[in-house]
Amino acid sequence: MLLKAMDRAVSGMRLAESKLAASAHNTANTLTDGFARVQAEGAEARDGGVEVNISSLPPESGPDPVAEIIEQKSAAVMYRANLKVVKTAEEMIGEILDTRG
Repeated sequence: MLLKAMDRAVSGMRLAESKLAASAHNTANTLTDGFARVQAEGAEARDGGVEVNISSLPPESGPDPVAEIIEQKSAAVMYRANLKVVKTAEEMIGEILDTRG
């Protein structure tokens, strides 16, 4: 059960990394003519956790620096929350092994 929790949290961390990378890509290319923004979204995976889906947005959606800052901040919060789950599960596994060892 703890390993599943860790696995699902790691998938959340991957999603957060993808969201941050997509937003950084969008920010870096804001002034590029004809640039189409990309977006990373999560979808529920069949075996639990999330799958990352990256899609291109229509070119007419245009750059939105405020939306990119919000996306970057929310990705950082998402990453830290999932990391906390991994660390807690790791501590719990350690406690179990210490009591049974």
